[in-house]
Amino acid sequence: MSNSELLAQLQQLSRAEKFQIIQFLTAELAKKEGISVGNEVAEIMHSLHTSNGAAEQLMQFLETEQKHPQNV
Repeated sequence: MSNSELLAQLQQLSRAEKFQIIQFLTAELAKKEGISVGNEVAEIMHSLHTSNGAAEQLMQFLETEQKHPQNV
């Protein structure tokens, strides 16, 4: 599947499904970087439904984890 096909399918998803995809991709990226994120990402992604600052909060968390990994 090409990127353009994937993006077209992603656009058809509901808001909740898009958040699930973001959570999945974030966890996958963190795993590839050797970052243990546990439930923190799920909690941040849940807050996206009600918080405009959650994306910034997620980026801060990932940057902190990258600087100070706490692998379990």
